[in-house]
Amino acid sequence: MTTTYININGDVRDASSITVPLYRTFRGAWCFRDGIETDMPLARDIQRNNLRAGRATRLAALDVDYMKALETGTGAADIAAEKAVLRDITSDARIDAAANPDELRTLTLETLLG
Repeated sequence: MTTTYININGDVRDASSITVPLYRTFRGAWCFRDGIETDMPLARDIQRNNLRAGRATRLAALDVDYMKALETGTGAADIAAEKAVLRDITSDARIDAAANPDELRTLTLETLLG
């Protein structure tokens, strides 16, 4: 019989008696307490980094649109406002208000932007 182990930051334990969370989204925030728990401040940081990565392509596209708007003289203010919303997405209060990993995981760019 093979034994499976779980290694969290160098702390290795037998997995046979531990319930592993369904989603690995916040694997970097897992810690051993009474089983595996998610350190919510770390999970929030992970989610913010995920949001930053997700908004990068949108911001790049808006940069192109902004330059075109400057050339034509129309719409630059609207595009600047869209960029500001994307930049501020990581400080959305719903991220800090999320009480558990499942709530936090639902806070994607799409849900936060509405």
